Amino acid sequence: MSFATIFRNRQICSRFGKEISHDGEPSSKNYLDYVVGTKLIYATPISSFRMIAEPFNVEKLEASLSLLLDQLSEHDDEALKTTLNTILADFQPQPLMDHIAPLLFRTSEPSVTLSNNAALKIVGLLVSWNSSTYLKPASKAIKTEALRRMTSSEPITVSDELQGVMIQQLRGDDVEASSNAADAIVACSRKIGLTFGETAMRSIRDSWREALDQMEVDRMMSTTYSVRCASIFVALMSIGDAFHQRALSMGAGDLLLEMLQCDNDPLFQMSTLDLLELLACTLPMHHERAHWLFSNDVTAFLLRLAGGEGDGRPDPMLGGPALRVVAALCKLAHSDVSLLNQTDGDIMVGFHRALHNIEGTGEMDRLAMVDAISSFASASPVALERILQDPVTRKAWLSLSVAQPQLKAAILVSVSMVLNPTNQLDSNGDTIMISNALPSNSLGLKLYAFLGRDNNNETTALMIDLAKSPLTEVRLAAYALLEGISKQPTGAQVLLSHGHFFEFLVQREGETTMEGREAKYALVMAVFNSDVKVLLADDIVRKLDAYLKEGPHYAKPISWELATE
Repeated sequence: MSFATIFRNRQICSRFGKEISHDGEPSSKNYLDYVVGTKLIYATPISSFRMIAEPFNVEKLEASLSLLLDQLSEHDDEALKTTLNTILADFQPQPLMDHIAPLLFRTSEPSVTLSNNAALKIVGLLVSWNSSTYLKPASKAIKTEALRRMTSSEPITVSDELQGVMIQQLRGDDVEASSNAADAIVACSRKIGLTFGETAMRSIRDSWREALDQMEVDRMMSTTYSVRCASIFVALMSIGDAFHQRALSMGAGDLLLEMLQCDNDPLFQMSTLDLLELLACTLPMHHERAHWLFSNDVTAFLLRLAGGEGDGRPDPMLGGPALRVVAALCKLAHSDVSLLNQTDGDIMVGFHRALHNIEGTGEMDRLAMVDAISSFASASPVALERILQDPVTRKAWLSLSVAQPQLKAAILVSVSMVLNPTNQLDSNGDTIMISNALPSNSLGLKLYAFLGRDNNNETTALMIDLAKSPLTEVRLAAYALLEGISKQPTGAQVLLSHGHFFEFLVQREGETTMEGREAKYALVMAVFNSDVKVLLADDIVRKLDAYLKEGPHYAKPISWELATE
């Protein structure tokens, strides 16, 4: 319900005031009296006013706002209309709301002329009077101020009335305003904690449940609002374990699964899969969230959609999105392999079966396939071994024969990520090294060898050719993969055993871009710092050391004689 709807007539406003509750108890204050305090004032069309682009006059604005409050208390409708028209003519809507929004979040004191409740009255009056002009600016200003305070040391105070307005705004028809309200709720929850978030979650949960119950009555409204509520819960559940546990205790997990299993509305299910993917990808990952995502209730249905259970055929519409979620779940095992073993069945077998049954011929389908297979392969050494032993899945991942340049680069990068996983954030937001998913030396070399074999070439020769490609993205991907294999215990030794690799490694003339020179420098450093260094001839070590001392962007100077010819 938008501000305009709230204030459409006194009957709706009065009923809304009785419906706002906290901890299940009705508010004792009539909402209309709190926000407006007078009967509805009809808006004058904005086209009848000239918007003056003059410098923002704070004193003039505050005088007008004080006058509005006086006229509200006196129920002087004619004077109110005059003052509202003057404000509309003199002040741009967004700067006006940007000025008022900070007042909503401060602690009201007797010395403060315009309290937070008074500021809320003014916002409500302006929006109800002319929602087309003030609704979006008001919602944007409130969101911006909430986000600002969330990241600053400045305290934040949210009255029950302001919280009620933000929550009720989620029901509005204006998508932008509803999205702004959702962002503001999440920002306040992050700043204040569960004392704010729990009340918000309880109210949103009740509305979410009500919307799902109305599915047969008004499907469009029900699905739209359910996704909106679920999106907020996903954001709140990602804050930390305390929020996640409280959300689950309120039934948020059950409601998400109910949406996921709504078989008569595939688009609704697809939106829910997107939310689950977001829940799995938002960092830092927290313990309770990771374990809930790997619960039987979640994984069993995902595997069925992706083709990992039953007849092995993926759902024609939902198979791809479900597989993306599966891929995101696999990545969670990087830091906690035990996640793969917490379900009743063998989840790895189901994941692998789903990957084996992937279908699709287009570039986007192939890209999703590469991401899913490489994510599974990087989950644990056992998962990688399964892929390497399965020619169908392995070639679907590693084949470069029909790949366009961007896809070819994506395949190379995916292999490099398995060989050399990037660092992640732990539940405290600290950067941690990934060790659980690192392949053994033998597995890493086996993967590297299969890359060449499945493309009818010797791998290092293939990588040198790709590293000389005229396409920058392909060269960068090749450098990344070579760096990854160099960090395997005997990987650099395998590379240097190729007759032309050292010549390629120390040659600077072939790389023309700044990113490429830096990527190649990282490769040289990886080789120089590897275990193979003690086996190399002194002359080779000196050349590598000289390359590193010269830096990534060194250019051999042109002699004076050549420059003047």
